[in-house]
Amino acid sequence: MMAKAILYTFFLGIMLGSAGCSSNDSIQEAADQSVQQFEQAGVKGMENDALFVAETASVLMLQEQLAQAASEKAVSPEVKGLSQQMQQAHLQMLEELRQLASTADFVLPSTLGNAQQNSYQDINDKTGIAFDLAYIKEMVEQHEKLLARYKDMAANGKVMEVKQYASRQVPLIEQHLASSERLAESIDNI
Repeated sequence: MMAKAILYTFFLGIMLGSAGCSSNDSIQEAADQSVQQFEQAGVKGMENDALFVAETASVLMLQEQLAQAASEKAVSPEVKGLSQQMQQAHLQMLEELRQLASTADFVLPSTLGNAQQNSYQDINDKTGIAFDLAYIKEMVEQHEKLLARYKDMAANGKVMEVKQYASRQVPLIEQHLASSERLAESIDNI
């Protein structure tokens, strides 16, 4: 009986969340749905954690999709190598995030957020060396933002699972940022 009540509340939250969202950004919709679920369960102040989880899912999906595109379109073997590393790592990070979302009752977007969709389109529309340069630039920028956000959540997240997830990923993001910066520097020196 309790499980049915929880399931009903979950679906009601999703329906209310999607009906009440004027934005069609998948990140904000997912975050709003998560917050509604938490509030219905009597938990307040979950906006930052919910937004982090939704944003992270979208960014990881973007990075995985860009890595896939780079494996097909990149002309530089170094960019292809970096993209393979990124794709494997981001798929693993996304899977861990999905597990976290499932156990901690967060809603994840099923599609890229508007900003991530625009980034993907801008980069994927390029070919040759222009694609490689845009991909590397995006990896540096995204990992700088991710690193700051993950460090913040490791220190300030409300949900212990979110804090632990963010804390575990910081060294990997630092490694990805360093690899992306080295590749960017080597290309700048050509």
